[in-house]
Amino acid sequence: MAALPRSLFLIQALQSTAGGFLPAVVSLELRSNSGASWNLAWSGSASKSLAIEIDQRLAECISLPSGTKVQVKAIGNLPKASIVSIEPNSEDDWEILELNSEAAEEVILKQVGIVFKGMKFPLWLHGHIVVEFIVVSTSPNLPVVQLVPGTEVTVGKKSE
Repeated sequence: MAALPRSLFLIQALQSTAGGFLPAVVSLELRSNSGASWNLAWSGSASKSLAIEIDQRLAECISLPSGTKVQVKAIGNLPKASIVSIEPNSEDDWEILELNSEAAEEVILKQVGIVFKGMKFPLWLHGHIVVEFIVVSTSPNLPVVQLVPGTEVTVGKKSE
């Protein structure tokens, strides 16, 4: 998830692009001048600077270079996912997950927010253990869907 500057102007601009209101989790589309784009969730976190802040591990997962200047657009009325299938990014991630499966279930909805097929993301377990996942599929099969209470998240073993 992203942390946004505490700028009233930015919040008002996001409200206008999202249709006048901001839901609990907002899907943000970041677009660079070169045309590259990234989708992230924002749940109200404020940054400590005048920039959008994204955890370094997440930025690495989504290939977002540090210091990239972007235009931000809020995407309103995101479809809710009924089923999301994910797999650990590596064998090491699978082994860590096997030892911490209950913790993963508890935090995935809180930490991730939105997903799309092929998305790579980190998940922090117990505040310090990081497991990376890749989204294999979503239902409905749309460009971006929101994780909500009741979304079934299935975890498969890393395919070879």
